[in-house]
Amino acid sequence: MHAFTKRNHYNPCFWTGLWNHDYFEARKRGTRTKPARAQHVFALGIRANKVYPTVVDNVHYAEGLGVAEITPETMKQFCQKRFPDQHEKLACYVDEHPESLFMDFEDILVGVEQKGKYDLLIDAAMLGGFSSNEHKGFITCLLVIHAMRSYEMMASMVELSESIGMPKWEYFWLLKNAWANQFVLARATVALACARWTLYRTDEHRFPLCDSPIMMGRDSMMAVLSPRLLVEIDLKVASSEDSWVIRDGISFSKYREFRRRSIGNTFREIIFHDSKELECWRDTPEFKARLRSLAEPTAARQLVADAANRVIWGLNGFGRVPREFESWIKDRVDA
Repeated sequence: MHAFTKRNHYNPCFWTGLWNHDYFEARKRGTRTKPARAQHVFALGIRANKVYPTVVDNVHYAEGLGVAEITPETMKQFCQKRFPDQHEKLACYVDEHPESLFMDFEDILVGVEQKGKYDLLIDAAMLGGFSSNEHKGFITCLLVIHAMRSYEMMASMVELSESIGMPKWEYFWLLKNAWANQFVLARATVALACARWTLYRTDEHRFPLCDSPIMMGRDSMMAVLSPRLLVEIDLKVASSEDSWVIRDGISFSKYREFRRRSIGNTFREIIFHDSKELECWRDTPEFKARLRSLAEPTAARQLVADAANRVIWGLNGFGRVPREFESWIKDRVDA
C-alpha cells in the first residue's frame, strides 16, 4: 500500500544538508557520510523565537500539503471544464466506480527535482560558481521553478483556489502543467538572463538559508545557492546571457542587505551551521518586526500574499517583458 508523504519540503533535503559544514566538506571531497536529511544544523524558528539544534528533515516543510483528495464530483467538474468532449465517458465511469482518489504531489516534486536539473545546483555549490553558459542557463530556469514551489506560492495559491471553489488537486494539476510549459517559464527567465548577475562566494559558510530563498524584488533578485554562494541579479543593468561577475567575499553593507531580505522572506525558520550567527540575526530589529507580524493572523496572511505577488510579478517578466512576447517567441520556437 502506498504511504502518502507526510512532509513536503519546500527546499529539498539533499540541498539543505549542505548547511552542515562537515557534510558540505564531505561532498566536496566525494566521501560518504550520513544522508543529507539526517544532517545536523541550527534553526532560528519564527514561532519558537529561539535558536535550536535540529536536522534538515525537520525544517522547511509543510505537513500534508501535497496530499489532495480527488472526489468523484470534482472529477466530473474538472472534465466538464477542461475536457468537455470526454465528460460523458468519464461521468459514466465515475458513476460505476464512485470512489475518491488521492494525489500525492511529492511524486511531482521529486520529478521536478530530477528533470529541473537540481543536481546542477549542487554542482554550482561545489564549484562556487558556474562551469559554463549552459550551466548558468539551467540555474536560471531552476530559480524560477523553485520560486513557484515556495512556501508563499503554495500556501497562497492553495488558499486562493479553495476560495474560488477549485479543489487543491486541480491547482496541483495546473502547476504541474505550468512546469512542463516552456512558455510559462520564458517570461521570467528571459528577464533574468538579460540582467547583470553577481556571484558572492566565500571560502567558509557565510549565508544562512531562509525557507523561501528565492528573494524577488521589483528591480532585483537574490538567491542563496549554497552556504558559500549567493547570487544577486540586478534587473536595472542589462548584460549578456553569457556573462556574470564574481566577487570573492561580501561587503558588510551587502551582507546586511542579504540578511534583511532573508528575514523578509522567512515564514518558519532560517538554518545555519553556526548558532551564534543565528542569535545575531534574532537580535536584529528586522527579525523582531517579522516575529510580531507573523504572530498576527491577518498580518501573516498579508505577508504570504505579498510574497506570492512578488513571485507572480517575476513570472510575468518583472515588468520588463512586452505583452506580445509569447507570440514572438512561439514563432521562433516553431521555426
